[in-house]
Amino acid sequence: MKMKKNLGQSIIEVIVALALMAVVVLGLVKVTITSINNAGFARDQRAATKYAQEGIENARKSKEETPVTFWTKSGLQPAETLGKFTRETTYTPNDAQNPSSMTILVEVPWIDSKGEHQSSLQTNLTKW
Repeated sequence: MKMKKNLGQSIIEVIVALALMAVVVLGLVKVTITSINNAGFARDQRAATKYAQEGIENARKSKEETPVTFWTKSGLQPAETLGKFTRETTYTPNDAQNPSSMTILVEVPWIDSKGEHQSSLQTNLTKW
C-alpha cells in the first residue's frame, strides 16, 4: 500500500513542476517578444529623428544657397516619402511684414503595429 501512496504523490509533484516550468517559459517568451518590439520601435524612432535632422539641414542649406526663395517660403511644404516615413516641413516667418527670422518645424510620422508615432524637430533661422 505504501507504494501506491508514494506513486500518487509523485504524479502530483510532476504536474506541479510542469505547470511551474510552463509559467516560467511563457514569461521568458513574453519578455523576449517585448524586447524585440522595443528594439524595432527604437530603430524606427532613430530613423525618424535622422530624417527630421536632415529636414532641418535642408532648410539651412536652402537659406544659404537660395536666400531669396527661402525667405518667401511659408506654410507646409510638399511632403517627402522616405520608405514608411513621411517628412513634413513647415516654414513660419516670425514677422510677416519683415521676415528676418523663420521657424522651421520638421515632423516625421510613421505607423507600425503599435499605432501612429512621430518625431518632431524645430529651429529658428535668422538672416544674419
